Amino acid sequence: MAMNRTLTFFVAGALLAFVPTHLAQAAKKKGSAGEAAAHNEKGLQFYQQGANEQAIPEFTAAIESSPNDFRLYNNRAKALRGVQKFPEALADFSKAIELAPQDPNAYSERGATLVVQNQVDAGMADLNKALELKPNDPLTLERRGLGYYKQKNYEASLADLDSAVAQSPSSAMALSRRADTLVAMSQFEKAAADLEAVLKLKPDDFTAQDRLANVRAHLAKPQAVQQPVATAAPTPTPKPKLLTRANVFIGIGALLLLAIIVIFIAKARVTRRCRRHTWSE
Repeated sequence: MAMNRTLTFFVAGALLAFVPTHLAQAAKKKGSAGEAAAHNEKGLQFYQQGANEQAIPEFTAAIESSPNDFRLYNNRAKALRGVQKFPEALADFSKAIELAPQDPNAYSERGATLVVQNQVDAGMADLNKALELKPNDPLTLERRGLGYYKQKNYEASLADLDSAVAQSPSSAMALSRRADTLVAMSQFEKAAADLEAVLKLKPDDFTAQDRLANVRAHLAKPQAVQQPVATAAPTPTPKPKLLTRANVFIGIGALLLLAIIVIFIAKARVTRRCRRHTWSE
């Protein structure tokens, strides 16, 4: 009886000791998640304002509170890319892929970063993977269109950018990149239309203004009319000249030879007659 009572007190004490510890751990975990969310939200606010330097430490604090949240690595990577810390950004995108290999966003972001860094083949592999996981995503299509452009595969680039613009007609970046591809294909009128659309969306885009001016200047140039190639008249074959010095000498020689032959024949006949006359006497 006493032993049972002792055992009961022991179990009850153990439960009382476990419950506060468990509750404390749950509260700590909840607090960490809350801190991560708060830092992430603040980091996103800085990032959207273009204040990447201020966004990076906020995302770092969020990662420290929730190190297995792949979205936090994606966010910090984009801020790092914004300050041109490309190796660090690529490392964060790779960590996000490691934590969530079926999420297309990190593949798309890492692929875009690699393409910008002129590591086009590796970037295209990531962009293709992103489109495999999320087909026809307009942002990834736009990014792959840039990759094809850098590979000088303009037809494929135009196909991707057409699809991106069709889905997101207000994407100034997609319109701008399609204009580049159209210029490369010498389709200047269509390129001008795209750049005009960009300026409607972003009137203060001075780069687009300069590019549009260059395209219009090209359109204003008079197109060279190809003149038919003049075909030279066939040169008539010259008729051989009969009266030449050589021909004269040849003719005189032939006449002399003929005269000699005639004289020789005549002399032979006279000699023969004389002999006949002598024999007859």
